[in-house]
Amino acid sequence: MIFDSKQHLHIGYYENDLDIEAIAYKIKSEDKWIVFIDSEQDLNMFKDTLYQLELYKNYGYKIFSVEVDDLSYEDGLEKFTEWLKVNKVV
Repeated sequence: MIFDSKQHLHIGYYENDLDIEAIAYKIKSEDKWIVFIDSEQDLNMFKDTLYQLELYKNYGYKIFSVEVDDLSYEDGLEKFTEWLKVNKVV
């Protein structure tokens, strides 16, 4: 995977007393974004999920991908919130 150095998106969930951030990176020459949750933040709430995720050095845990050319913040947050709900964080 080679990411486009000019395109990334910070996504944050700041409701229900939570402060969780993810970063989406666009794959170069593809209409696809990979969303990671940074491993340097407190991830205790994900203890039941992390073992299922792949850790990428310098990016964090890969949580999902989105097949789209231009990922908006709103769409990214919607998908991130869905992922948090599925993983019983919110």
